Amino acid sequence: MQKLPLSLARPGMILAKPVSRADGIAVAAQGTELSQGLLDRFDSMGVDAVVVEGNPVNLEGAAGDISYEKRAERLDHLFRKHAGDAWMGQIKKLLYDYFKLKAAGMAAVKAAAAPPREG
Repeated sequence: MQKLPLSLARPGMILAKPVSRADGIAVAAQGTELSQGLLDRFDSMGVDAVVVEGNPVNLEGAAGDISYEKRAERLDHLFRKHAGDAWMGQIKKLLYDYFKLKAAGMAAVKAAAAPPREG
């Protein structure tokens, strides 16, 4: 399952979760196949993202997307104004650990998907 900005959703994708408007009213059910008309309707209703089945779009390198490894590296810069704050230090450590874990998971998935080497 993958959450996508509406701009990256394409006809033929299948919704993994229902789509609701900002006021909470459901406008499409789980399992619905997206069509261009439905995507246009979502856009006119102000829906900004949908959750689709599978992982159809590689968001690595997409605008605004940063790998987990780079996110972990940027934490020192992002938390630079909170160096003396113990609470923010804990948050920074939690984020660092999370990003490193996710980076390791992504590396494992890529390694598993790679063809075996002949030796």
